[in-house]
Parts: sequence; C-alpha cells; structure tokens
Amino acid sequence: MLINFSPNSALGQLLLLRSIAIVLQLVLVLISLWFLDKSLPEQPVFTVIAVESVFQLASIYAYRKASEVSPGAMVMQLVADILFLTVLLSFLGGASNAFVSLLLLPCIIAAVTVPPRFVVFISAAALLAYGYLYMVVPMHHHGMHMGQHLLGMLVNFVFMVIVIVTVVTFLASRIQQRELALAKSREKQLQQEQVLALGSAAAQVTHQLATPIAHLNLLFEELNEDFPQHPAVKDMQAPLAQCKTQLDGFRAQTELLKPHSQVNSQKFGTLWQQLHELLTLQFPELSISSQLPSEPFSVNGDPMLIPALFNLFVNAAKANEKCSASNLEVSVTISEDKTSNTCLMWSLSIRDFGPGIEMDKLALIGKSVVDSSSGLGMALLLSHATIERLGGTLHLSNHQTQGAVSVVTLPVL
Repeated sequence: MLINFSPNSALGQLLLLRSIAIVLQLVLVLISLWFLDKSLPEQPVFTVIAVESVFQLASIYAYRKASEVSPGAMVMQLVADILFLTVLLSFLGGASNAFVSLLLLPCIIAAVTVPPRFVVFISAAALLAYGYLYMVVPMHHHGMHMGQHLLGMLVNFVFMVIVIVTVVTFLASRIQQRELALAKSREKQLQQEQVLALGSAAAQVTHQLATPIAHLNLLFEELNEDFPQHPAVKDMQAPLAQCKTQLDGFRAQTELLKPHSQVNSQKFGTLWQQLHELLTLQFPELSISSQLPSEPFSVNGDPMLIPALFNLFVNAAKANEKCSASNLEVSVTISEDKTSNTCLMWSLSIRDFGPGIEMDKLALIGKSVVDSSSGLGMALLLSHATIERLGGTLHLSNHQTQGAVSVVTLPVL
C-alpha cells in the first residue's frame, strides 16, 4: 500500500504517535499482567486496544493519499484518541491511574495544528473525559486523604490544560507569524534579484548601444555637411536626437538612483501633466475620464515613478484594444494611512474595459515573471518593485462588470 503523507506533517506525526502509543499500551498491560497486578480486566482492556488498532489502520488507509487533512479531520482524530484513552483508563483505575495526564497530549497537539476554536473544543473534551474518570474511581479509593488527592489532581489538570493550551497556542501563533514574515522576505528578495538582473541587462544593453549611436551621430554630422538638403539626412536627425536624449535620460536616472543622491518632491499636477502628455502621444485615440483632488499636494520626485505609473497606463490601454474600447477611468484620492494617522496617502486608480486578468495569474502578476501571450509581465514587475521601494503598494484586481483595476497607493510628501 502506497502512503504519500510525510512523517513531518501534522497528520503523519499524529498517526506515528498513535502507533507508538498502541505498542506502549500493549507492553505496559502485559508487564502489569505478568509481574504486577494479576487482577486486571484482560478482556475489556485488550478489546479497547484492538478497536484502537483497527481505527489506526483505517485512518492510515483513508489518508494514505493525503499529505495534509482539514482541521475538522484532525479534530476527529484527536477526539478519537481522547475517547480510546478514557475508555482504557476507566478499566484501569480511572483518575487514580498515573497515565491520566496523557489527556494533555491531544490538547497540546491541537494547539499547534488546528485553529483556536477547535483547540477550545478539544480542551473541553479532555476536561470532560477527566471528569468522567474522576467519577469512576472505585469507592475504596475515596478515603479522606485519597479523595483530597484526587480532587487536587483534578484541579491541577484543569489548571494545566488552561496554561499549556494558552501558552502553546500563543507560541504557535508567533511561529506562524514569523514563518509568514520569512516567506514574504524571501519572496521580496527573489523579486529584488529579478529586478536587479533586469536592471543589469538593461544597463549592459544601453552601454553597448552608446558606442554605435555615437558613431552614427558622427556619420550623420558628416552627411549633413555634405548633403544638407537631402531628405534622408533630414529624416535621420529626429531619430538620432531621440536616441541621444534617451541615453542621456537613462544616465541621469542612474545618477539620481545612487544611495547619496537627493530626490526632491514634485507637485502632483506636474506628474499628472507628464503622464497625460505621454499617453496622448502614444495613444492619441484614448479617452481618459479623470477625477482629481481639488487641493494640490506633493509626491515623490523619484525619476522612476513616472515610468512605473506609465507602465500601468500602457497595460490598461493595450487591454482596451483587445475589446475595441477607448476609455480609461482614472481617480485620485487622498486618505490617512491606516497604520499611522499622521501620514497621508494618495491613491491612483486606473480602470480599463478590457478582458480582465486571468484568475490563475492574478496573484502572481506584478510580483514575478509570468508568461503570457503579451509578454512576461516585466513592466508590471518593474512597476511593482519601484512602487514598493517608494513606500507604496500596488493592487491588481478584476472589475465586477468588465476590465481590470490597478490601484497604486503612495505617501504624500
């Protein structure tokens, strides 16, 4: 029989512990029968162990193809452990048995494997089981001193359940939070490595293009001196000038992105005007419906902010083209930061009327390289990295009716 679950999983550890517990139960009962108490009820005890063994084999068979199970299934397994242990101890002295403290074990396992509401249920089941075992102690054990001792054990058990479950649940929650933080840190590090690789490749390509463009510019100057009125020479002037401007702009951005560079703030109106001009030049048929705040405010003047936002507008415009739409809805709002009441945040919402984002790629796009029919999502990856570097967030979602919505949130300076 093939068993796929791992011993490191919660299910695997629970089934392994139960197998060990069944073996120990058999060994301890046999030792008691042979060397200690000859008057143990053999048939009920062995019947309980046999039923528990059958349940264990059935559980292994039922979950043989599952690496993990739902919290409800884990609760069922833990309740079964409490039930088997309670029935077994009821034939072996009840609450006077030294192994009654094993009822704490399902509570501890529940505290680290299931949600808190199920932990409370398991703890209540263990307390009820102990209360039942306290009631089935033989009457000759209820002397004055023994009765006080058993009552003290009951109070101690209740106290231990409350303390252990509370502490273990708190520690398990802290560990889960730390694991989530580490996972986010690893994801962010991977994203930064991808952005660094893209930036290195872009810088290398730009450096390699600088020399041939400079050589073409020299040839253009010579042709312009010899053939100043030639139409082809005049047509070459604008593209070469644009290439030179782009290279100079890239060098300027590189200088501004150095650690000791000073980045000033800029008015949002200036930022919006530049974005609107870029969109008008590249998509002249595009109609933009905008809702902007009436009061002026300042934003980060980082040189990469405009390219990052422009990438979002380009993606929205291309999504519109797929559905023959020509309208974008843009809104800008200002609100207080939820984490700090003293900081203001401005949000830019861009809604297109395209086909929307595929659900299987919605959680990954903008955070990693995603293969699609229109590319690998490099532009969104770079935009997301830039916005995060500036202390903001980028959220992508599908609109309820049609299209996608991109929301950028950044601090107001």
